[in-house]
Amino acid sequence: MLPITSPDDARRNIHRYQVELAENQILRDRARYARAWYAEKTAEGWIFAPSKFAGYRFSSATEYLAESGNRGQRDGRETERVLAKWYKDVDPRSRLGRELWDALVAFLAAFDQTPNKLARISRLKDMPDSDEIHSQWSSSERDDLFNRISVDRDICGGRPCIRGTRMRVVDIVEALAHGATQEELLRDFDYLTADDISAALLYAARAADHRVVRTA
Repeated sequence: MLPITSPDDARRNIHRYQVELAENQILRDRARYARAWYAEKTAEGWIFAPSKFAGYRFSSATEYLAESGNRGQRDGRETERVLAKWYKDVDPRSRLGRELWDALVAFLAAFDQTPNKLARISRLKDMPDSDEIHSQWSSSERDDLFNRISVDRDICGGRPCIRGTRMRVVDIVEALAHGATQEELLRDFDYLTADDISAALLYAARAADHRVVRTA
């Protein structure tokens, strides 16, 4: 079995895992034993996959079940080392940590499962935690950044946008979550500034804290 070679491989596996769970009872039963979970944010919310599923290329339920048991060839230590290039553990005491744990519980509950009590969750390194985002600026600086966000019912259906543009907050956050860098966004959208990107992240962090993130 070959380890993945990019974060996009991991994302594809995380999405595939959700589909496979819905179709395979044995895979669902195995979920309760997983301890290392990897998270992906979608428009519908967080989805997850265990390290052995996320960390190998061309994962499928059949391969996973055959290779990930006690006698299988898939080694969680290997996949966690590979995934550590792009993912980081989330502090379970942080806002994001609590959000992710609640999301993992809900994710598995949809398949009549519960997470292992020793489970830990990782997410992409490129996206800072909401605690980190809030701590970067003073109160006045945060106010200045929030003023860059506009909510107008006549623009993008009233969804939060960068003021004076039709660039939605969610477009920026999802682009970063899918591997785009700030430099790439500034190059591709020359009307954006670094402060606009910071404002989008800060707005999304505040919305997540209040459980009212708008994602479409």
